[in-house]
This record gives sequence, C-alpha cells and structure tokens, in this order.
Amino acid sequence: MAHDRLNVALDTHVAELEAVGTAKGDEYVVTRALPPSGDTEPRGPRFLLEGHGDREFMRFNSNSYLGLSFLPELIEAEEEGVRAYGAGPGAVRFISGTYAAHRDLEVRLAAFHEREAAMIFSSAYATVLGTLVPLITPETVVVSDALNHNCIINAMRMARPAAKVIYP
Repeated sequence: MAHDRLNVALDTHVAELEAVGTAKGDEYVVTRALPPSGDTEPRGPRFLLEGHGDREFMRFNSNSYLGLSFLPELIEAEEEGVRAYGAGPGAVRFISGTYAAHRDLEVRLAAFHEREAAMIFSSAYATVLGTLVPLITPETVVVSDALNHNCIINAMRMARPAAKVIYP
C-alpha cells in the first residue's frame, strides 16, 4: 500500500537523521517558570523541567529570553487586555477584524518612530513575508544563507528576484 511505502521512506529518513545526530530529540516539558530574581546579582528567568526535580534551567530558545514576559507592567497590561477583549486572538485581523488596541499600538509605534504610519503583524513569519516581498524587486539580487528560516526562503520565492545566491 501507499502508506507502507511512505512509512518506509519516513523511517529511513529519520534513521539517517539519527545517525548523523540531527534528529529532534525528546521534548522537554516545562512544569514551572521562575521569574527573574536577585537583588545583588540579577539573573534572568529559570525553568523547572519534568523529571528533573528542583533543578533550574535557562532557556535560550524563547522569545522572552530576557525575561520581559515576567515584567509586572506587561502582566498587568495583558490582564487588562483579556478583561477588555477576552482570552486569545480568536483569529487574525484579516478574519476577525481590527481591535482598537491594534490601531492604538500602530499609532503609537508610528509616532515613536516619527513615521506616517505603522503596521503590526500577527507573527514574525508574517512580518518577514510582509516586509521582504515588497522590498525585493525583479532587479534585486538576493544573497542568502542556506540555513535561513523558512519564512525568508519563502519570501525570496514569492518575490522572484533577478537572482539568488545561496551560501551553504
């Protein structure tokens, strides 16, 4: 059956990744986040992981690696937003519309950067697509790294530059 061939192909590929040490390992489960602390020696947030008791770990793969997500002002603002708009986005702006908070943030960002207008995106991926595609013209030569994030690779494909140079 087709599924058998697919399973064999996938198993073979995973075995190859494991053989060279690039397969994704077991996922670690964070059981608790400890906010930044330390008066005399400030330190960033630490995390407890399932199966590791009270041993504290640092995370270098987080969007909040500086611990800004623990700032009381941000927590308070998020709680205020949840009370005003509910929990979760519901959907992207294209589907569910723009909230006053979106518009207000864009106005404040434009003023801060002394620009006519600003636009926020729903994710870093959308930001890269929304900025690179219009910046790359048919005359542009793009120099890129083979290990760039998928959003950059897709932006280059969508923009169709005159030439692409990909460094391995």
